[in-house]
Amino acid sequence: MILVLDTSILIELERKNISVIEKLRKYVELYPSPAQITFMNYFEFYHGLQNKNIKNKEKVLSFINKFNILKLTKETAKFLSDLKTKYDNQGISISLADLIIASQVIENNLILITLDKDFEKIKELKKIIL
Repeated sequence: MILVLDTSILIELERKNISVIEKLRKYVELYPSPAQITFMNYFEFYHGLQNKNIKNKEKVLSFINKFNILKLTKETAKFLSDLKTKYDNQGISISLADLIIASQVIENNLILITLDKDFEKIKELKKIIL
């Protein structure tokens, strides 16, 4: 099984948050294949860099660009539509960004690792919430 690092994890890794790094370490040992990220994780992380100085931005881009980005497909769109319809019909509010992330993780049968408790709402998603 392969881990997908959510934006919340990427930010804490970039900040060198020792607590998160230590928690993450045991999962990386359990799932040693290189972690991946979704299109939305890359977008959110990159968008957060817009106000950083150029020198720091290049260093951080080097970090984020080491990760393989999962591709969006027609199947992703189908998973996304199914999830959005299901949770909208249940009156459960989930951001479109989180649904896109979940759709890519579900489609590829991966595990999302995150700090974001909003992902608890998505029952179909394999996840580890630190």
